[in-house]
Parts: sequence; structure tokens; C-alpha cells
Amino acid sequence: MKKKLILLLSVSMAAALLAGCGGIKTTEEGAAENTSASEESLKENSQDGPAEGQTTVTFWHSLNGSAGEALTEVINNYNNGRGKEKGIYVDLVFQGYEGTDKVILAYQTKDTKNAPDINQGLTSTIPSMMDLEWTVDLTEMMEQEGSLVTKEDFYEPMLRSCTADGKLMAVPFANSNLLLYYNEEALEEAGFDAPPATWDELASYTQALTKKDEDGMVERYGFEMQIKRYQLDNFIVQQSQDSFVGDNEGGRAGEMTKLTVKEDGTLKKVLEKVEAVNHTGGYKYVEDSLNEEFANGMTAMCMMSSSRLATINDLVGDSFQWNVAPIPKITEEDTSGAAVGGSCLTLFNLGDEKKVEAAWDVLQYCSSPEAQFILSTKSGYIPVNKNVEEMEDMKAYYEKNSEFKVPLDQMKASSPLAQEPLDLVYNDIDEVMTNTMLQFCQGELTIDETIDQIVDQCNSLLDEYHQAND
Repeated sequence: MKKKLILLLSVSMAAALLAGCGGIKTTEEGAAENTSASEESLKENSQDGPAEGQTTVTFWHSLNGSAGEALTEVINNYNNGRGKEKGIYVDLVFQGYEGTDKVILAYQTKDTKNAPDINQGLTSTIPSMMDLEWTVDLTEMMEQEGSLVTKEDFYEPMLRSCTADGKLMAVPFANSNLLLYYNEEALEEAGFDAPPATWDELASYTQALTKKDEDGMVERYGFEMQIKRYQLDNFIVQQSQDSFVGDNEGGRAGEMTKLTVKEDGTLKKVLEKVEAVNHTGGYKYVEDSLNEEFANGMTAMCMMSSSRLATINDLVGDSFQWNVAPIPKITEEDTSGAAVGGSCLTLFNLGDEKKVEAAWDVLQYCSSPEAQFILSTKSGYIPVNKNVEEMEDMKAYYEKNSEFKVPLDQMKASSPLAQEPLDLVYNDIDEVMTNTMLQFCQGELTIDETIDQIVDQCNSLLDEYHQAND
């Protein structure tokens, strides 16, 4: 049992956390959104409960807003159709962003009664899940005869995001990537007929798009994005197929023991470009309410997850024309592309083989073209099943909503090796990268000082982890 992963907690703390208190954020899309409304929506749309004799599968998730409503529709369809035919009922439970932490805590206390059969977690949490004896290796299950989905149905980048040590530890589910959102009308007004393709262009656009009042106060920022772990990882791995952030291919060919961003020069390239954008005076490097700020015209460009497409579409409405584009390249020579983000579904064996088989059926359904069409079109997540592209309904949807196809095209044009690292202590590393990048943007650290602080502090965290566990 991992000493750093499985912490000794008091019974009272365990009870509080399993009841829904506390926890840490475990998604690059942020935990600031109001989740109570989503919880209420899920309750309103839930089924009455399992019929007599049905096998109940407990499914923990963290989707809220339009994505949460889409997932509810998917599960309702399953319960009323395939599930009813097979005698399976899915109990969909909203856990916010603490689901993975609660699973670990339940494992520590051997509390199978309060643990899920399925958990939606970030792909970066896969190393944590591999340490739990409950976690089912899906490699052989995916290859079973009669499986509703096979490995061939998934895009290679998504399969790689769920794979560690050659094992498929989860099923791709709600996957996304970073996009550049931009106010098309603002760009045209400034004389631009296309979005920036490189960070050098991004600096020029940011300066041109920034508006200030007579007192020099910014009325509209040219560009907004707070650089955290997920964003920084993207800007590193996009540079080449050998840019993995850390050793052992970022933890996918063995446990990650150190960052490699200093020795390969990738972090310095990123910081030089960020510094140039920051010097324009029109870069807002701290996010408050990014969705609303973009929708209200307070920023002309920003970088956000593709999972926000539906939300932005609703917020902007008819107020102005907007669009999205692939993230700009750090340099013209970049070859790798954007990293797959988002989450996956992990299957647990809590001692009941019948429930394991039932949960596996649910996982397959969630990966089906039918389910993925609903989730993708109502959120902005990339459909994980290749066959969705061939659906006439999806072709028609892309025709009318071309922005929803951009993240799919960006993923297909990116290298499968462009991945977030499996960095073992991702929350701690996220904190280091977020705080250090904030100091850098505030002018408190030079480029070299920023590199040293990120590398030294992250490597110390990794050293502590390995000293405790190896």
C-alpha cells in the first residue's frame, strides 16, 4: 500500500469525507462552477430505482452543467433500454471533484459498501488507481468475444491516455483538449482574418486587441488564461514527440522520477513566449470567471477546454460571432500537437463478480456511438468512439456547429505521444506550477529562476514519493 497515497486518517475524518465533505480538485476544467444546480438537476432526472431482481451498479461522476445533464440522459437511456433488458440498473451519483479521493479513502478503510463500481476520474489519476487491488485491468475484457466495443473503436491518443505499463486501466469517456476561443468580430475589427497560429502571433494579436480607457485602465484584455499544470504540460508536449515533461515517457514507460523540461529546453521556450505576451500589457494571467468574461466581451481571446463549447455557446448567444481554433504553436517547428485531457471510467471489483460484469456492460454502453453522440453534442467533449464520425446525425451536427469538430480534428492531427504525464503527485505538482507561473507573470521571478523553482520543487516531490514507496 502506497504510504503517500493511502494516508492514515481518523475514523471521523473518513466519515466526513465519504459523506461528501472536503476533498481536492481533480480536473483541469476547474471546480469553481456551481455544482449544486447540477446535483438538483440530476436528482430531478434520476430513475425511481432498481426493479426487484436487478443488479445495481453505482456510478460516481463529476460532470455538472450541460455535461451532467447529458450524462443523465445517457444513463436514463441505458436504464430504460439495455439495462432493463439485461437486468441492470445504474445508480448515478454526483460526487463533484472528490470522487477519486473518496475511492482511495474507501479502499483504505475497506469500506466496500460506500465505494462505487465505476468511478469517473482524470486520466492523470491512473497511477493512483493502479495501486488499488479493486481496480480491474480492462485489457483482456476489451478483447473478449462479443464485446460491445473493442480497442479498434477508440482513437489511439485516447487509448494511450488510459494506458500505463502496457495495461488498459480505464475506458476513455469525457475527453477534451485545449482550444483557443476568440471573438471573431473583435479580430476582424483589428484587421485579422484568421486566429493566431503561433505564440509570436498571439503576442501581436494580444497587443492589438487590448482596449484601455483614458486613464490607461484595461477595458478589454487581448488574451486571458491562467497557466496551471495542464496548460503548461500542453505547451511542453506539443513541441515534439520527444517532449514528455518527465522521464520514462512522462511515466507511461515506467514510473516518472523527474522532470525533463529543463534539460531538453522545452520549458524555457514556453516561458520566453509567455513573457512576450505578458509584456503587451493586455494579458490577463489570473482567471476569475473566464466563461462569463469571454461571453461579456471582457477578453477577446482565451484558452479553455473544449468541454466548455456548449456553455460558451449558451452564454454568448447572439451577442457576437465567436469561434475556436487549435492552440497556437510555441514555435513554427512544433510537431506534436495538443494533449488529450479530461477523464476516464475505472471499473472496480468489490467482491461481487456479477456486479463486475454488469458494470463492464455499463462502461461499454457509455463508450458506444449512441452515448458518445449525446455527450459530445451537449457538452463539447470529443467523442471517444471512432464510429460516431460516421453517424449521419453527427455529420449534420458538425455541419451546423463546426466549432464542435475543431477539438476532434486537433486530436487527430496530434501525435498519440502528446499526453499529460502520469506524475504520481499531480495535485502537488499542479500547485507548484500554478504558483510559480503566477510569480513569473507578476514579474517576481526571471525565466531561469522560474525554471529552477518548478524543476527543483517538483523533483523534490517526486523524490519524497519514491523514498516513501520504492
